[in-house]
Amino acid sequence: MNFVKTNQQLLKLGLLTITTFFLYTFSAKVLAYHNNLETEQGTILLAELPRNDRRICLQRGDNWSEVNYFESKNYFANICRQPNGQLMLVAGRKSNPNQVLELPVEFNQGYAAIDGNKTFRVNDGSFSLAINGLVVKREEITYQEQ
Repeated sequence: MNFVKTNQQLLKLGLLTITTFFLYTFSAKVLAYHNNLETEQGTILLAELPRNDRRICLQRGDNWSEVNYFESKNYFANICRQPNGQLMLVAGRKSNPNQVLELPVEFNQGYAAIDGNKTFRVNDGSFSLAINGLVVKREEITYQEQ
């Protein structure tokens, strides 16, 4: 009889532990969503840099100006105007904003920057990367500001 009561108490303790674990995990993800933090595979919270830290044009100097700013789930892109009028694409991964690609860009139904056999485009609501003319990566733009 004592054996049955012990098993019932262990079962209750196990259910309580599992319930607490699931509630904690769910509340951590809700907290991440509420605070505009990302949750990725196997992690609970990853801090994301404020948007202004990825807006690079004005950090390049007084004579640089921001023409446009875009974000997708994983990338950001700045279209900057240099003092000589040349447009520049300054873009990178949100996960590593200190490593950026900086290329001259032209505007023709969107922005296009060419680096050898790679073409980076920002148009039609998406970022895309084409290698030798074949699109290998595309992400929907989730935020844009002019």
